[in-house]
Amino acid sequence: MLQPKRYTRTVIFRIPSLLLIALAALCAPAAHYQHHILTRGLGYFPVAIGLKNGDVLAVLRGGAAHVGAKGRLDLIRSTDRGKTWSAPWTAVDEQFDDRNPAMGQLRDGTIVLAYVITSGYDETGLRFKDGRTERVFDGVYLIYSKDNGRTWSKPVRDAGIHKFYAGKGAVSPYGKIIQLPDGTVLMAVYFEFFDDRGNQSYLFRSGDGGKTWGEPVLLGAHYNETGIARLRDGRLLAAMRSEKGGHIAITESADQGRTWSSPIQVTGDNEHPADLIQLRDGRVLMVFGERNAPRGVHAIISPDGRKWDNSKAIVLADDAPNVDCGYPSSVETATGQVVTLYYQVDDAKNAPASASARAILWKP
Repeated sequence: MLQPKRYTRTVIFRIPSLLLIALAALCAPAAHYQHHILTRGLGYFPVAIGLKNGDVLAVLRGGAAHVGAKGRLDLIRSTDRGKTWSAPWTAVDEQFDDRNPAMGQLRDGTIVLAYVITSGYDETGLRFKDGRTERVFDGVYLIYSKDNGRTWSKPVRDAGIHKFYAGKGAVSPYGKIIQLPDGTVLMAVYFEFFDDRGNQSYLFRSGDGGKTWGEPVLLGAHYNETGIARLRDGRLLAAMRSEKGGHIAITESADQGRTWSSPIQVTGDNEHPADLIQLRDGRVLMVFGERNAPRGVHAIISPDGRKWDNSKAIVLADDAPNVDCGYPSSVETATGQVVTLYYQVDDAKNAPASASARAILWKP
């Protein structure tokens, strides 16, 4: 969700991207998956989580298009397992562009919402200035809710993350924030460094309920937007978007995120970014944006988080008219149905007015 750009750096991967794209073309048609439009004129980059009270809460971008100085963060809620949704209400709307959210609920009920504040737009407020160093990504900010997202604390910038990159590049959190059995909270944060490091995806840890963050561990060099999940056998999975090509690669940790395996590519180029959840029956669901025509949202289900077959991908949506789409996020409800949120822009020249957040209720 940093400014779209052309990817030119080299990433080593195991499966030829053209083969993966060809396999993806064999996917089943999407016609029988009905989508519901949740918002109009906003809805970018949704992150959906299941709350302890059974609600589904989602944070999404409003106020501006994919890039724009007036960006804010809104919330929507479903109290009936994804069938109907509330009108959006605003969680964050400060002076500059509030964007790129990550969110999770802790065992004590606290909801942690992280995001980045961006400035450095030109006089139109619609584009970043030309020089990369003029684009200011002013740290990862955090707010907290004790009442299931109805009210929020004042934003606080995390000092540890800011010190890690300040003056050296851009930063963004991503996806679901998760908590380990010992209480440690984990968040994926990626950086776009100005030097040869390029994009790097890191895992940050918090030992105080998400108040402060540190102990960064590199998930992958030349990767960015990363969805993470903890499996019931204790393993952690991370699904990372590659800097070059925009495919998804999976990496795994067996030691609570201290060390990670070598990434293995599982989608073709322009199939990103991804969200991971473990289903009640133990299978692992990955949903991701499909930016090769026909564009939309795909899903792959793995029996164990290690075996992934993109030739058996499920096409959830395939009617997006351009590449400004996707960013799916899923929650499994108590009935075993999955609600998958995503966004698309119907007219690239009329954004954000033609943007919408959408939901699909389906049974994996």
